Amino acid sequence: MADKSDSFDIVILGGGNAGYSCAFRATGLGMSVAMIENDKVGGTCLHRGCIPTKALLHSADLLDEIRASSEFGIKVGEPDYDWGRVQDFKQSVVDRMYKGLSGLVRKKKIALIEGTGTLVDNKTIAVKTADGERVVVANKGVVIATGSVPRELPFLEADGDKVHNSDHGLTAEDVPASVIVIGGNYIGLEFASVYRSFGSEVTVVEMLPKIAPAEDADISKSLQQLLEKRGMRILTDTSVTSAQTGSSGVEVTVSKDGKDETLKADRAFVAIGRAPRVEGIGLDEAGVVTEKGFIVVDSTFRTSADGVYAIGDVVHVSDSGWPHPQLAHVAFIEGMKVAETLGGEQPSSVDYKNIPHIIYCQPEVAAVGLTEDKAKEMGYEVVTARYPWGANARALMLGGGQGFVKTVAEKDGAILGVHIIGARASDLITEAQLATSWEAYPSELAELIHPHPTLTEALGETFLHLVGKPLHG
Repeated sequence: MADKSDSFDIVILGGGNAGYSCAFRATGLGMSVAMIENDKVGGTCLHRGCIPTKALLHSADLLDEIRASSEFGIKVGEPDYDWGRVQDFKQSVVDRMYKGLSGLVRKKKIALIEGTGTLVDNKTIAVKTADGERVVVANKGVVIATGSVPRELPFLEADGDKVHNSDHGLTAEDVPASVIVIGGNYIGLEFASVYRSFGSEVTVVEMLPKIAPAEDADISKSLQQLLEKRGMRILTDTSVTSAQTGSSGVEVTVSKDGKDETLKADRAFVAIGRAPRVEGIGLDEAGVVTEKGFIVVDSTFRTSADGVYAIGDVVHVSDSGWPHPQLAHVAFIEGMKVAETLGGEQPSSVDYKNIPHIIYCQPEVAAVGLTEDKAKEMGYEVVTARYPWGANARALMLGGGQGFVKTVAEKDGAILGVHIIGARASDLITEAQLATSWEAYPSELAELIHPHPTLTEALGETFLHLVGKPLHG
């Protein structure tokens, strides 16, 4: 059957964030590694997700800053854009990152096998390559890191023409005059933000009672208000019941409170989440159990099959007690921990309660830890503190005087969560993660000295407020 056979300590199925982080850590521990990838190393995040999306968002934000330049005393005409050059900039970032990542794979002597891998059993993977079939054997463990794909609506298939998903949105040849974004979570909101900055009329449809449903209720409410102020129409608690495409665009019928409405636009953008990529990789042959399509693992990422592990977007962690976020930085840490387990170490489990997450729309949203509602649901007696960006000098200098920082704490106890909406929230959330992960008390954090004038002072102000000695609040 095979024209070539090799054995390695670890064989990794997938070369995205989860896969290559596992490979890098494993080689650092002295293990031999084969990584099987049928596309490009870097996976969705580098080529069709995090990196290109944020590059487009940077161009979009810059366009908005130029439009607002007169507020800073800078006179320019109405800005225009060259969408082709925007796409070139986006691709240049991706290409540079890909070149660096590929160099690291070679430097670390990882055997990169280009092809499609299928589990034959719990130790063996058959790989279809351009040169034929190759069989590789894992002596210590197989790691499944195949990632995810955009979910589709059964009645509105993404065709890359009138209906886009996130893959299509990153390579679109133009910006639509109008777009209906179906899904009000981070992917939908980030693309909605790009479209609006480049001049599209944007309608966001979310079936749940609020956009950004995982966020603190105050954050979601403020975000909706600020996006509507930018000119977006946002429909929450609204279901999409049918849709059709034609030469002139799309018609989407939505329903709210028993009332139907037909929305019309040049394009629809479907952002209803991502599904695990597990089809055709031999899970049944290896004895790997799934639940709702996700591979079931424990906190050490072991599957039901001896010697088979899974990490990243494909997994459901059965004993964590928390939802498993499909985030690149989660994939990184999981990849490292699996490698350490296979290397004979005993790494700590991932603290899913304190995973920072960010929505890179305008305004940015970043959060870590418990929301106020979740903390109350868990039985905490909760106290909160808010500090508005309008009272922060640095935020005003950046033109970002809208939004706030909200800190949630247990009464007479530790910080439970921090939630930020506003300018450069993404750059502030790591300090907040230290507070929640280390279960720091506001009285301890109030002793920190935040340089002035900086955005970080807003965090410090919430800590001061919680101990009853607000400086500016």
